[in-house]
Amino acid sequence: MTSANNSQTNAQRAHTECDQSIWYDNLRRSLLQGGEFARIVKEGVRGCTSNPTIFEKAIGGSTDYDAAFKQLVAQGSTVEEIYDDLVIEDIRTAADLLRPVYDSSNGADGFVSVEVSPLLASDTQGTIAEAKRLSQRIDRPNLMIKIPATPEGLPAVTEVIAAGISVNITLIFSVARYREVALAYIAGLEQAHKSGKDLSRIASVASFFVSRIDSAVDDLIQKKMEAEPQRKDQLAALMGKAAIANAKQAYRVFQEVFALDRFRALKNARAQRVLWASTGTKNPKYPDTLYVDHLMGPQTVNTVPPQTLDAFQDHGTVKATLEQDLPAADQLIDQLAAVGIPLEPVCQKLLQDGVQSFSKSMTSLMQVIASKRAALIEQSPGRDAFALGRSSDAVATALSWLDQNQAGKRLWAKDRSLFTPDSNHDASVSTRLGWLLSPQLMRQNIGRLTEFADQVKQAGFKKALLLGMGGSSLCPEVLATTFGAAPGALELRVLDSTDPEAVHSAAQWAELGSTLFIVASKSGSTIEVSSFASYFWQLCEQRFGDQAGSHFVAISDPGTVLVKLAQEKRYRALFENPADIGGRYSAVSYFGMVPAALLGIDLAAFIGDAEHMIQTCQASVPSAENPGQRLGAFMGGLARTGRDKMTLIASPEVATLGSWIEQLVAESTGKQGKGVVPIDLEPFDPSQQQGADRAFVYLRFGDAKATALDAQVEQLIAAGLPVATLHLTDRKHVGGEFVRWEMATAFASALLGVNPFDEPDVSAAKKATGDFIAQFEKAGALPRDGWVAANDPGVLQTLKKAKKGSDYVVLSAFFARTDERDHQLSALRVQLRQKLGCATTLGYGPRFLHSTGQLHKGGPNTGVFVLLRSDVSTDTAIPGQKFSFGVLRDAQALGDQQVLQQRGRRVVAVNLGSDIKSGLDRLAAEIAKLQ
Repeated sequence: MTSANNSQTNAQRAHTECDQSIWYDNLRRSLLQGGEFARIVKEGVRGCTSNPTIFEKAIGGSTDYDAAFKQLVAQGSTVEEIYDDLVIEDIRTAADLLRPVYDSSNGADGFVSVEVSPLLASDTQGTIAEAKRLSQRIDRPNLMIKIPATPEGLPAVTEVIAAGISVNITLIFSVARYREVALAYIAGLEQAHKSGKDLSRIASVASFFVSRIDSAVDDLIQKKMEAEPQRKDQLAALMGKAAIANAKQAYRVFQEVFALDRFRALKNARAQRVLWASTGTKNPKYPDTLYVDHLMGPQTVNTVPPQTLDAFQDHGTVKATLEQDLPAADQLIDQLAAVGIPLEPVCQKLLQDGVQSFSKSMTSLMQVIASKRAALIEQSPGRDAFALGRSSDAVATALSWLDQNQAGKRLWAKDRSLFTPDSNHDASVSTRLGWLLSPQLMRQNIGRLTEFADQVKQAGFKKALLLGMGGSSLCPEVLATTFGAAPGALELRVLDSTDPEAVHSAAQWAELGSTLFIVASKSGSTIEVSSFASYFWQLCEQRFGDQAGSHFVAISDPGTVLVKLAQEKRYRALFENPADIGGRYSAVSYFGMVPAALLGIDLAAFIGDAEHMIQTCQASVPSAENPGQRLGAFMGGLARTGRDKMTLIASPEVATLGSWIEQLVAESTGKQGKGVVPIDLEPFDPSQQQGADRAFVYLRFGDAKATALDAQVEQLIAAGLPVATLHLTDRKHVGGEFVRWEMATAFASALLGVNPFDEPDVSAAKKATGDFIAQFEKAGALPRDGWVAANDPGVLQTLKKAKKGSDYVVLSAFFARTDERDHQLSALRVQLRQKLGCATTLGYGPRFLHSTGQLHKGGPNTGVFVLLRSDVSTDTAIPGQKFSFGVLRDAQALGDQQVLQQRGRRVVAVNLGSDIKSGLDRLAAEIAKLQ
């Protein structure tokens, strides 16, 4: 420490030798409670300032406030009340710690400043009201209210001073504006004097910002040097000097204004000291105490951030420098103007930028509080509950990893490195995260969606058939089965199977005169969807002629082939979805919300629940309280320890949500030999599902009344198995679950080290399908080899390769889905589980190719695959193609088989013949032989 008197710190010497007070530009609870603040006050700090940016970092970037936060939420406090209570408690505590300084200085020092919301910067009356409210609420004599030096802020300064409240006027950059600030203060004192106020108890500082001036001017100089290299030396000599020169000119105005007879006539009034603000050195080339050493003079304050305070205490220079070289300061300002950099426009922009910056921080802070509050409320009624049993360490480790790696912040920043170090994945990550803002976008389009649904009803439509695949079809299916059609709304059905029987069934259901066809495809060129669209377009065109387009709606990314087709054929409506939303993450986008509107779902409530979940999953919410990260740690953390068979248990009311979850999780995590294996719709039997590779998620619908399913789930918990229970007490909570699972899947993928937004192995099956179709078009037939009968020895030989407790058995059915076939296949799953001790999955082709197909081919080699195909009895042509739906379905089955074999998967392909029921019975009889 540089000091002639080693018994004093530099902060103490600055006060005693130069009449300058050092204030601290920082405030947070740990600083106050841990004794650090009391220490720096003892060492010479004589005041404290705060602002929204400081509180944003303190509240949003630390755990200091967690206990108080939880208590306030439990009390039912609003976001605004929480902000008030947290900030006011800190201000009061700091004021109390500074009170001895205030008393010993007779009210000259010892102040702590709190800022009126910068969102009121253009609202004079709002600023006045808030200043008075804060003063009354905080109730400390050594409080200063910070008001910005905007045109609207200056009259507020006068009135607040007139009310006897001390004020810190902030965001002053220009000398001219500083003069206005000083005169506004004097005007307030005059009014206070007239009303009999004790002027000796009113204090004020004018916060004149420093380092930001140099940053802005240096940037302008640098640009001029690049544009005018011949003047480089002349311009370089001006760098790093504008801020101090500007401050010295302001100090001269201070001396002039407070020497006026107008001020001197106010007995006992205090001069408004100039406070040097923004004195941390931003340019590392400049000395770290530059804006303290060169701005030291009488009746001033220097408010310094922590790093600058430490530097000044250690090696700062205590010397009256403020009034030195004033002619040189004037000359410097003139020189800047001469080279085309007048300071006044720079200062005006800095004021605007400062207000915007503080406003942004205030908004961000309130969002942080809202997110944390929402997350705590989300947990308080038990919307999610985790019984981890013997797996608690695995989940705790995963949560810790997410926190330590700032997973939330990096996800929202679209940081590819959260998932993979491979820069080749930059585009697939940065262009697939639009779903984070999708609920907000849909909120803005509720009017358009409801108006569209009303028009469709008025046009006489009673039904809607959605033609889609994967992400574009599974969400609408969930909505249709979970909500059903509201009174007067359209009945919705989904077609996502190329089996001719399924296409024919959908055509029978669809009454052409009253059915709206929704063609949904992100890429706009998915072969299945294009084939469906061609088929139903032909039917409508034959009946309605040039009015056929009024029976169609398209949902696709901008500029796709489907978009152009919809425009050419004059579809009734076209909804272009943001291109940065991946298909399986598109639930709360037009792909889900157009069908939702047609079903008559309350979009405001549904989207509101999705927005609520987005809020609870913000980066500011710690992993332990963040619903998305909690579930992601459960999935990913357990998968890393071998519990990768995530078994979904669901109340009947929300059972189809599992199929959507299955495709999201499987296609996102199943790659690079890793993955979470979703087990959906496996008949539930707690006594048979307790393998060491199992984890459970219970999607519970309804109130607190116990159910038989609850009792079965309790058996798993009692056995020490990990169970996550997600409570949905209202159907609108499906909106929130879509978001929670999207978040959780992204975080689980990060834990597994895979990119959740690509699907590298799906294209292989598509290519193989295309190759087989080309072969058909050339030869007139598809190959029949490689497929065996249900009683072929190869079936048992393949199944016997399954390893108990680590593998899973996949039934892939390339035929139309019916209730009877569901029942038979479910019975087969039970049979396989009993015989092999393995988890089982069931997928209908080709839709599973767009979901679990990625996991099958790119995930861990723990699947044993039984492909099931039937003979096509009655085929259906695809208009404009040389192949039929039956050929397309069989080509997809062959392509799946080929790629699985190429990837070294254990697979057997079974042809059930023309009678699927009999074929499944024969397969069951064969499986019964397993020992």
